[in-house]
Amino acid sequence: MRTLIVRLVEPEQSGGQLRGLVEEVGGEPVRFAGTEEIVELLLAAAGLKEEPT
Repeated sequence: MRTLIVRLVEPEQSGGQLRGLVEEVGGEPVRFAGTEEIVELLLAAAGLKEEPT
């Protein structure tokens, strides 16, 4: 099992957009912006898709 930390930007700071960082414990944080990007990162972390480049 993998542990992920998702840090979300406050809505008032992000202009109402979904933005933040995803980090696998022990790894480097990866920025995301939007629902498609976070889903891609989660799928990659679960081993269901290639790692984003």
